[in-house]
Amino acid sequence: MKDFAVVYGKQNVRHILTDAIVDLSWSSHREEITRSMTVRLRNAPPIQVAGMLMCFGKRSKEQLLHYQNQFFHGPIISFEENEFTHEWELEAREIGWYLAKNKGTRPYLKGPAGSELQTYIKSTGIDFRCPDLGFSIDERYGTMAHSDIVLDVLQKAYEHTGYRFYLEYIRKDQSFYIVVAREGRNTIVPVFIQNQMEESSRGASIEDTYTVVTAQKWKDDKIVSSVTKANTGAITNLGRMEEIIEVEEKENPTTIATQKLVELSNPKLIKKITVKHEDHTLCGLRAGWLVLIQEEKYKSKWVIVSEQTTFSNGIYTVQLELERRE
Repeated sequence: MKDFAVVYGKQNVRHILTDAIVDLSWSSHREEITRSMTVRLRNAPPIQVAGMLMCFGKRSKEQLLHYQNQFFHGPIISFEENEFTHEWELEAREIGWYLAKNKGTRPYLKGPAGSELQTYIKSTGIDFRCPDLGFSIDERYGTMAHSDIVLDVLQKAYEHTGYRFYLEYIRKDQSFYIVVAREGRNTIVPVFIQNQMEESSRGASIEDTYTVVTAQKWKDDKIVSSVTKANTGAITNLGRMEEIIEVEEKENPTTIATQKLVELSNPKLIKKITVKHEDHTLCGLRAGWLVLIQEEKYKSKWVIVSEQTTFSNGIYTVQLELERRE
């Protein structure tokens, strides 16, 4: 395949797998911290679990196997070899998968949430970078996987600020780091046109919609302040659905309830599309990215909730579940 390569690595061993590929696919979802990859190979060299799968697409002027062109790096977590056809099927995850395989013993996060999460994950030995998440945390966690703590803190950030966050994996020459990024802030923004689309559907959902929001402030197991805001028009139209939010000591319950009601009281506009393209600069496409869709007279904005990509004969086929972004 031109301008695309897959490499296997285990300690000092390296094998180019590109010519052995039968098919290749990967996926990501808003509620997961890593992408998953599936590869089928025929007549491949010997492969072991925990070997690294490295994928490259020509995204820069550097040589193909330069780190700037790498868009996937992570362990092979399982494989099967058909002993008659010698066809292999590999399952791999991005390197952050190890955050799900290790636990912390009742960690205590107290202070600005972004810096607390960064400090905690860095203590596990991973270069983890997190911006200010817009709220303070005071949470004693149980003994749980590091990945679950990451997801919990990012969910709390969404509940407090209305902004969703996801993880990007940045490859360097001899290392990598993980960075928490806000949804829709990707520097490369794909624009898809109707001619690229094989399928397209549009709809709406009230799965995450609430027409009443109550913000509560607690102290010593007692509510010291509670404010409820309601969208009467939405209640009449959609029904009564109440969200209860616990605010931090320095936060204003009235402000939080008002802001969250504006965000939550409208149905989510959703869209599903299947597109084909040949642009290697988009091989890093993942849940959390902003994409634009060329409408008749304007470009509509959407955030990727989930994506499934297959790559064959130089063509990317991408199935996207999208959420409208105003």
